[in-house]
Formats: sequence, structure tokens, C-alpha cells
Amino acid sequence: MSEITETVKDYITSSSFKRDQLMDKLSEFVTVERGGIKLYEAALKLVRNREVKDKFRLFHKQTIRHEEILTGIIEKLGGKPGYKSVGAKLAEAKANALLKTMTSSTAKTPAEAELNAIENIVIAETKDHADWELLGHIAHRSEDSSLSHLLKPAVAEVEDQEDEHLHWTQQKLGELALASLEKNGKRSH
Repeated sequence: MSEITETVKDYITSSSFKRDQLMDKLSEFVTVERGGIKLYEAALKLVRNREVKDKFRLFHKQTIRHEEILTGIIEKLGGKPGYKSVGAKLAEAKANALLKTMTSSTAKTPAEAELNAIENIVIAETKDHADWELLGHIAHRSEDSSLSHLLKPAVAEVEDQEDEHLHWTQQKLGELALASLEKNGKRSH
């Protein structure tokens, strides 16, 4: 029941957002997408599972589109897509840290490298999903109708894709981790 209440609240509660704070958030969101693009590119070099590779190619392409959408929003709002807010700098550092675990030779086997890559995508997609969810709240609650009209179509285009990115990768990580444990368990007996 609380979900229904929250959904209703989204459409009837209006809020005003300070432009600088919104632009800082958008800077962070676009930086998360840029980090996601790099993570997918690195993951595609490590992933051996055909189904995962195919999905990651699709998700990579969609993430490039999401970055384009956010860049366009920033430009339409009079911002600079290259501007990096404090949140954006933190997001970039986090993406780089995840990338480092994928490009260093910490994993001992290709299977470990593959699982690590998928896990890093889950971590990144969790943040990305939350960003788009927040953007949806802003779109529905903004007292600025021009902002709402700009954000709503973007959120509508991306929302289902972000749901799939997060939920599919979480499920696949669980499946492959379990399969790895079962396979390793059989070897040690």
C-alpha cells in the first residue's frame, strides 16, 4: 500500500528545485553514465558467457544513449556537459575504482574476472537506477512545467531499460556465482 501512496504523492506533490543543485545532480548523473560506458567496455573484454556478453553489448549501447539524453538535458538547461560537480567527481572516482579491479590482475582465473566484472556492473547499475528514479521524482514534482516537460520524456525512455539493467544483472550475477560455487564444490570432493 505504501507504494501506491508514494506514487500518488509523486504526481500531486510539487516542489521547487534550486537550479545550481539540479545542475550539480545532472553533472553527477551524466558522469555515472560515462563511467558505466567504460565499465561495460571493460566487462565485455572479460565476460565469456555468451548470454551475458550479448546483454552487455545491448546495455552498453543503451548506456551511451542515456549519456546522450543527459547531455542534451544539461545543454537545454543552459549547463555545460563537461562541468563536474563534487558528486560527479566522487562518481568518477568510484567508477575508476571499479575499473581498476577489472583491469588489474587480481582475479586468479577467467571465471573470477568474469564474476568480478558482472558484480561491478551490478554496483554501477544500482547507482544508475537510483539516479533515474530520482530524476523521475524531480520530473513529476517540479513546479517548473518546462523542466517537467524536458525530463518526463527522458525518464519514460530510460526507466524500463534501467529496470532491466539492474534486475537482469543482479539475477545473472546470482546464477553465475551459484554455478561457480557448485562447480568448485564438485572439484574439491
